Amino acid sequence: MTRSIFRASFPLICRKGAVAILIGFFLSGCNGRDKESPRVQITSPAYDGMDAQFGDVLFVQFTATDDRDDGGVWTVELRRGDGVSVRAAQLGLWQGSEIDTLVVPFGLNSSSWPTETMTIAVVVDDAAGNRGADFREFDYTASADLPNVLTALTEEPDGTSSILSFEDGSNEGITASGFPLSHDFAYANDVYALADAEDATVYLVNRETMAIENTWSSTQSSGTLPLIRRVHALGVQAGFTIVHASGIVIINETGGLLFERFSEAPWSPIDARFSENTCVLWEKNEATSNHRLRSWDFVTGAAGPIINLAVEPSGFGAVPNQTSESAGTVFILSETAGLTLIDVTTGNMDDLCGLIGNGVLTDNNFSISGMGGNQALFARGSQLCRQDIAPVSSGSNWPFDGDIIDMRSRPDGTIHLLIDQGTNKRFVTWSPAEAAPMQNEIALPINTKGIWLVND
Repeated sequence: MTRSIFRASFPLICRKGAVAILIGFFLSGCNGRDKESPRVQITSPAYDGMDAQFGDVLFVQFTATDDRDDGGVWTVELRRGDGVSVRAAQLGLWQGSEIDTLVVPFGLNSSSWPTETMTIAVVVDDAAGNRGADFREFDYTASADLPNVLTALTEEPDGTSSILSFEDGSNEGITASGFPLSHDFAYANDVYALADAEDATVYLVNRETMAIENTWSSTQSSGTLPLIRRVHALGVQAGFTIVHASGIVIINETGGLLFERFSEAPWSPIDARFSENTCVLWEKNEATSNHRLRSWDFVTGAAGPIINLAVEPSGFGAVPNQTSESAGTVFILSETAGLTLIDVTTGNMDDLCGLIGNGVLTDNNFSISGMGGNQALFARGSQLCRQDIAPVSSGSNWPFDGDIIDMRSRPDGTIHLLIDQGTNKRFVTWSPAEAAPMQNEIALPINTKGIWLVND
């Protein structure tokens, strides 16, 4: 039987203590009579030498059997190149004698991990303390060692869209053309997701063949154009988050439905973010122009509180951590309230501080994003502002020429921006480790609608 890892996992910091307690508990009922070790088999990956890279989600599947049905403890570890030192681990309980199949996901999103051969170790202890284990090695490529391909979505004069691909250090793009007219796109697991400019349809394009292999569409979505408001890479696993005029959908890379929720009229979706496993949807009331946030646990489907916003936000973002004493990782920005931190689990909101920089916040909803672990990045006037999420306003400013029309956050905390400079459009990246952004030397066509940096 398959078990959800999220129902029976513990933080790594508690692993040793939890194991000791659980094993001690089981031992007390066994009197040491059981001497047979559990049998463990990793079924996925099925062999050594699998390739994985930064940004992937690694799914470890294994089976465990024992001669008794008194239960036990399993641990799945990602170990460094020495095969011993643990980088990440998850822990849970298992049934015992029957074959128990579990799937454990690991997000390979730590920018500090180097390129090396890593080991998957599955260790299972039964109630008597007997231990079984199985191992797999895989080749991991760090973010710093991945070659990048800059891709651009364009709108062509004939009413179609093209995808341009620029290899590292090359100004010569490779063009794949003839796609339906699209205004937004995302990338995950060798698949591009193109958002139709008018219809409630998302086209899933195989990166190798550049052919549309699958689609997602909705007959229930209606409202003002575009019906597909925004498409994002899912992040917690391979797939896409689709914000459309009537709700939110999460699909896998082949178009299979993973999650779906609808908005109640007159509320209409604007955009969505993830806070760990929580999906947060920003909605606007078309009748009153009020705004609110709704949230759901992606794994369990449980709904969080509806959070009514007192001001109209200029945009919102999410970070893994933040430096204030208040709870929450989702934030909104506004001219009147400044930076507001939101705990989507309780609905509590804290107006932490005013905004750095000068000028008016852009009216582009997509020019605000979380950066790194605890910073907000936003355009204000003619400055790009990088501000700490803290009770005191602090950060840095960078002057830019043009209009920011797209901003995207990557798993390593880096921000990608598309800037309209009038005669062309410029791709800019800002890493949390850098004091200032880096402008790509590639001058993108003026008809560029969106950008994505793909790791090969």
